[in-house]
Amino acid sequence: MRLTGRVEKRIAKDFPGRDGQVVEELLAELVSHLTERGDREDKERIAAATLLCSRGRMDRLLDALQLAKEDTRDVLVGAGLADAGWREQLEADFGPGV
Repeated sequence: MRLTGRVEKRIAKDFPGRDGQVVEELLAELVSHLTERGDREDKERIAAATLLCSRGRMDRLLDALQLAKEDTRDVLVGAGLADAGWREQLEADFGPGV
């Protein structure tokens, strides 16, 4: 499953070089896992929340990935994307969607 363009751009910003490729693969795997589980609607939101929780650190990303796989609500709360204004916050952090 492919990530959205704005998530890919944020990955490149937060994780330059080889780390960025690894992060893309890990988040794509998460999105695929969520799709198999039936959580299709919020794939970008959850991938973005996981990335935000990492704050540019691989160790935090791995923790956030595990959290997202266990309960997506926790990672959404941690990233500030759980409330009604999550779309606006996502746009503020990642730029406009397509």
